[in-house]
Amino acid sequence: MEPIQQVYERMPEVITIPSEIRERHVRVTFEPLDEEPDLAALAASVGMKLEDVKDLHALRFIGKLPDFPPREPQGEYEAREEFPWE
Repeated sequence: MEPIQQVYERMPEVITIPSEIRERHVRVTFEPLDEEPDLAALAASVGMKLEDVKDLHALRFIGKLPDFPPREPQGEYEAREEFPWE
């Protein structure tokens, strides 16, 4: 099933849940779309200064992506010989 996204101009008192997902494990997120995020506060939350951020648009994703599990060590790569023509 495709994710369902609904944008409301004015939030209703009650939201109708589609019958096909009523008995499922779901995530519901409410995100106000009529206010700009405080970019300086977002940058500070990751230990950066706003003037050091190269892509301000990327700051909007802070806290929205899941944390990925830590990777196991990948080991050491073997030393390779150079090609003779280099």
